[in-house]
Amino acid sequence: MQTVIENPRNGCGMHGVLQTVQEIRGVVPIVHSNAGCAVSNYLANRASGSGNGYVSGYDIPGTNVQERHVIFGGASRLREQIKNTLKVADGRLYIVLNSCESAMVGDDVDAMTREAQEQHESVIDSLTAGFHGDSHFGYESVLVDIIRQLPTVRPVPEENIPNLVNVFGIVPQKDVCFKGNLEEIRRILEGIGVKANIFFGFEDGTEEFAKAPAASLNLVFSKWGIRAAKELEKLYKTQYLVFPYIPTGIREVRAFAEEILDKLALDPEPADRFLEEEERQFRYYLSGIAESFYRENAGRRIAIVGDESDVRRYSSYLSEYLGAVVTDAVITDDFPDGETTQNERAEALKDVAGQVCFSQDSAEIAKIIKNSEAQLILASSLEDEAAGRKGIPNLAVSYPVYGKAILTKSHAGIHGALTLTEDYMTKIKESSQARERELEAFLIS
Repeated sequence: MQTVIENPRNGCGMHGVLQTVQEIRGVVPIVHSNAGCAVSNYLANRASGSGNGYVSGYDIPGTNVQERHVIFGGASRLREQIKNTLKVADGRLYIVLNSCESAMVGDDVDAMTREAQEQHESVIDSLTAGFHGDSHFGYESVLVDIIRQLPTVRPVPEENIPNLVNVFGIVPQKDVCFKGNLEEIRRILEGIGVKANIFFGFEDGTEEFAKAPAASLNLVFSKWGIRAAKELEKLYKTQYLVFPYIPTGIREVRAFAEEILDKLALDPEPADRFLEEEERQFRYYLSGIAESFYRENAGRRIAIVGDESDVRRYSSYLSEYLGAVVTDAVITDDFPDGETTQNERAEALKDVAGQVCFSQDSAEIAKIIKNSEAQLILASSLEDEAAGRKGIPNLAVSYPVYGKAILTKSHAGIHGALTLTEDYMTKIKESSQARERELEAFLIS
């Protein structure tokens, strides 16, 4: 039986590919679809605050498939668009993206890609039509496609680069602080003597992908990215580690660092010095909110809405360091293999206190919030209305977030944990002040 999802927050597979590709500096996407596919993705994301990618928005090259291309085939139109894009768009790598239309009519996108490669152009493709999965699936799929195809258009290192690790599982756009979170992971890894290969950000992402086969280890910070890690293991025998979420707070950062050092057999002494200084600073700044914490009774009952990795991360940090009690957790992303039952998923989430639900339907999530005992929620901007009706604050931390510009902000690691603490305490203080103003106005009237 079909169901209708109100205000879904996860786009289609092709949108996931596009959101990922446009955040890789040096990569130019070429979308083989009607005009609406790329534009709808742009319109959905521009209201959120994480900025534009390398080639994004209305600048994305596309074939603008028409009815005649659906009836008679659009391969020749794609050939024309690839040639035109190579002439006018400055890129180190060009990736042709498939769509539902081109997949259903059987356009041979691979043939057009090979034709460009035979002319010594750096063109590959990702044939993830929208109906294959959601945007998280698209993220994984394009990573696998780049890993498989990049060696056909440019050389990759033949020898390992000592202490280089690839970072997967932090999904562009879906993690609203993905740029800052990636940089915080880079900072921590460099602090313990490890080189981070990030792929997204201000560095040339094509160079970082070219170095990926030479890494000594792959790190995956959610269930999304395991396919890419397994592909590198299959092709290059690279081992990998999976973490359920990004480490946040000194205890989890220490445990994370120790596992990396053990896996790579590195000298722990420099890392210990770095982590001791990190802990000293972390506890110093955290102690600065002690008075506000007790005065505001900050150990609130909270509900969290977001991707599984985010829910687990926020639940762990806020429970351990700020005394929050999680009453409800709503997981908005699917499971990669599509076969795990909700009960099995709930068992995997047993470290999250409170009731665990699985939904991206805004109406259903609003009902959960209405019936919750939470005093504060951490969710997306789509939950602002539900929080307002219940009279509790919403700290917008999951996709989509409206009304904010997010550039280097992080909610992970050590620096990000302090920023999260600031945001949490600020929301509590604002809520307390709003109630005081309401009470004052009532007494005056």
